[in-house]
Amino acid sequence: MGKLKLPRLISDGMVLQQKKPVRIWGEDEPGRTVTVMFLETEYKGKVSETGEWEIFTDQADAGSGYQIEIRDDAGEERVICDVAIGDVFFCSGQSNMELHIERVMDRYPEEIGHCANKDIRTFKITENPEFHELLKDHKSGVWKAVSEETFPEFSATAYFFAKHMYHMAGVPIGLIDASLGGSRIETWMSRDMLAGYDDFLALADRYRDETFVQERLNENQRLAQQWHSRLDSLDIGLQEDWPRASFELSAWQEIEIPFFFGDTPLKGFIGSVWFYREFTVGEQLAGKEASLWLGTIVDSDTVYVNGVQVGHTDYQYPPRKYTVPEGLLKEGKNSIVIRVEVEIGQGRFTDEKTYAIFRGDDRIDLSGKWLYRIGAACDIIEATDFVSWKPTALYNGMTAPCHKYVCAGILWYQGESNTHETADRYLDLTERMVAGYRAKWGEELPFIYVQLPNFRIERYGADRDDVVNDWPFVREEQRKALKIPGTGMVTAIDLGEDNDLHPLNKEGIGWRLAMQAMKLLYGKESECEGPQIEDVHAEKAEGCLWKLTLTFRQATGMYADPQANLEGTTAEKRQKLSEIRDFELVDEKGMVHTASARIVKNRVLLTCTEQMEAVQEVRYCYYNTNRGAMLYNQEGFPMTPFRIQINDRP
Repeated sequence: MGKLKLPRLISDGMVLQQKKPVRIWGEDEPGRTVTVMFLETEYKGKVSETGEWEIFTDQADAGSGYQIEIRDDAGEERVICDVAIGDVFFCSGQSNMELHIERVMDRYPEEIGHCANKDIRTFKITENPEFHELLKDHKSGVWKAVSEETFPEFSATAYFFAKHMYHMAGVPIGLIDASLGGSRIETWMSRDMLAGYDDFLALADRYRDETFVQERLNENQRLAQQWHSRLDSLDIGLQEDWPRASFELSAWQEIEIPFFFGDTPLKGFIGSVWFYREFTVGEQLAGKEASLWLGTIVDSDTVYVNGVQVGHTDYQYPPRKYTVPEGLLKEGKNSIVIRVEVEIGQGRFTDEKTYAIFRGDDRIDLSGKWLYRIGAACDIIEATDFVSWKPTALYNGMTAPCHKYVCAGILWYQGESNTHETADRYLDLTERMVAGYRAKWGEELPFIYVQLPNFRIERYGADRDDVVNDWPFVREEQRKALKIPGTGMVTAIDLGEDNDLHPLNKEGIGWRLAMQAMKLLYGKESECEGPQIEDVHAEKAEGCLWKLTLTFRQATGMYADPQANLEGTTAEKRQKLSEIRDFELVDEKGMVHTASARIVKNRVLLTCTEQMEAVQEVRYCYYNTNRGAMLYNQEGFPMTPFRIQINDRP
């Protein structure tokens, strides 16, 4: 085997950064001379005593269809084909960055027919935690151009960013995708970036013990299998074969799907629950293959139609989109049985989702009355130890090998997993990560990130009665991170889905990311963000009522949009969303007061509707989701949620 080796990133189909000297690097026998031939120019470099070499080429303009020849003086040679030159972006974060196009195809059914573009390429790095060292090369990854075959594999956020970036900039776009669902910010940071966070570093040290890690992984598997096996052994539905056998319905109770277990006698229930419904099929659907959609279900489900299993999902997040095979549906009466396993007492059939069997225009609505019966109750499942989410793990194994690759900027979509115990550290961690990444890449790369969108979280407090309202805190930390020079933030409070952690509107996110990139990289002057709070003036009126004037920048043509976030909502919610309801005032005791709002040019005039002695702070959209019409500027960008202290006192 030859001594001349290249990292995975330096491979066929790669995209090199335009208008910057770019680094080509690899390994070889110490003392050898390596020659790189690119764009008719020859570059030479010496292999170090440690067997490493790197060569910088001159900066070049955008283009594609090139090749790079690499050889050493021992006669070894490598040829890199189909090289493009354009803008390269390092794309990282958790599930909303990782989420593949395949998961959003139903929203963009026409996209696959127009996606093919040899100048939009991705390099996907698969999950690889590492606690011992900074890896020099990735263990996975090849460059792929978008085509009908590769399209479903692309990060949806990154693809739509690249699509719009390509149309606006007109150059090839390379996407290095290092992302993982559920991951926290600290797992994408190095030890030096986390200096002073002793708890994080101690945790990273603990997981350097390979025996301990393997024990944790084995324990995860053992505990999960033990819980499910015990539940299965107790479940009378399995014992009596409810999916396939006839049973007496007198022991079953009625319930309306969709619903939250917490709103019914099933509140706090842990174990298995069975659901049964009969439905009538006409001749149009009889014998035909059909789609079965069941929203999302917490935590896992197995679905049977006429006694035949047609779907199973192991965890709560994926949409339940199953296929009823040809020949299974029969004209007349049919049955559907769903077994739901609830692991921690927060079961649900998510509302405002589709529950139906359909084929083309033929549709059978499955929302409404069902029958249910408990199969078995069980103790709460033991929490999974997600090794990959531990501090430094993904940085060492996925990010560190990218630092030599010259890029245009960094795209970051993360924060959901830090809304719990580490929310108060998020701003400091962000500042450290941005500074650390720029130091590792050796330049002040633009850092463009997505603020958390709207989402009605179904996570409960210790008594499981009160919904925890912690996303606004992280949103505010993200807003404050705009003080870091060279950063851009996508406000996404109007692009999420109240009932889904993984909203489908990834094109809206991608377009706003691209607008930010065009401003930071190309100096594009058009507006790319919504109204941002600039100043607050408070005046005390009679009877301890207050009037405040809020001044905003990027607020030309400001208006309230009653249509924002209305997709799939109820008539009652649509009525509430027609009013401006998201401004609040907080007094010196921490009590929250409502305020009416009126837009006057680039200002909002607030009037407190309740008496209060002093105004401590002003909030806008400081909830998990909006409660009323959202505010936009004339360019169609939403006002950023905020929480600010004011100094005016009576």
